[in-house]
Amino acid sequence: MNTRQRRTLLGLTAVATGMGMFTTAADAAVPPPETAQAPVSGYTYVERFSRLSSDSARSVSAPCPSGKVVLAGGVRIVGGGGRVLLRGSYPGHSASGHKWLATAEEIGGGTPARWYLRAYAVCADKPAGLTYRTVPSAFNSNRPDKSITGSCPAGTRLVGAGARLRGASHRAGINSVTMTNLINRSASARAAEAVATNLPWSVAVHLVCAGPLAGQTFRESGWKAAVGSAQSRSAVVDCPRGTRAFGAGMRLVGASATLNRLVPVELRPTRSPAGARVTVSELAPGRAATWYVKAQVICAR
Repeated sequence: MNTRQRRTLLGLTAVATGMGMFTTAADAAVPPPETAQAPVSGYTYVERFSRLSSDSARSVSAPCPSGKVVLAGGVRIVGGGGRVLLRGSYPGHSASGHKWLATAEEIGGGTPARWYLRAYAVCADKPAGLTYRTVPSAFNSNRPDKSITGSCPAGTRLVGAGARLRGASHRAGINSVTMTNLINRSASARAAEAVATNLPWSVAVHLVCAGPLAGQTFRESGWKAAVGSAQSRSAVVDCPRGTRAFGAGMRLVGASATLNRLVPVELRPTRSPAGARVTVSELAPGRAATWYVKAQVICAR
């Protein structure tokens, strides 16, 4: 083959490769497109609340009806005067049944303010590929704040997300639970010490994963700013018409010291209208700083 023939062959190869006519080893590793399922059947929205009191710790769970599985859920702290830490909002699943659990505790010496806790569960018939995954951070006292990220198994998508703290009771609380888009299939949890401590603690992110649901989408609200003396901010995002809400999450932006003093007092999917609602508050006595929050939701038919 002479020099001109070799140049011609190389040129044709480059054009063909750019047009996708040749398959590389990396291309061959790309999984085939996912097949969407039929609409989720048996969709049920359950809400439960604890009693109103000044107890220093509170737990409540929203149980799924018999035969249903938990796919997502959320929490709301009502009252407490900026002295209540969110300690958990996560799925529970066992042979005895499925539920969404919520836990909260007063900071340090507590507060005389009365408060109560709500838990919300999104339940349904079991979808294909349902998987529950828990990914904890290290259990130590190395730093005042921690973040952890987990991902769904290949071939599944994120349906719901939550978080749970272990250790440093009445001293550390959850700051945020954040979902990434459906392509990345992951979620993260952030927590921080509200009261400095040498006690070890960890935060775990809880993921609910399943095969792609019919009409599954991921939506976020715009950024909502808490400026200066504003000590709380809410954000709302709606699902597309004809779909229902599953997982709820949030994104926060601000200085690290400010994020460490924030608590989600409402983080839940909503039934009517379908979507998600997030409310974040500063822990007392508040901070003269600006921070931003947006709400996230996973929707499907």
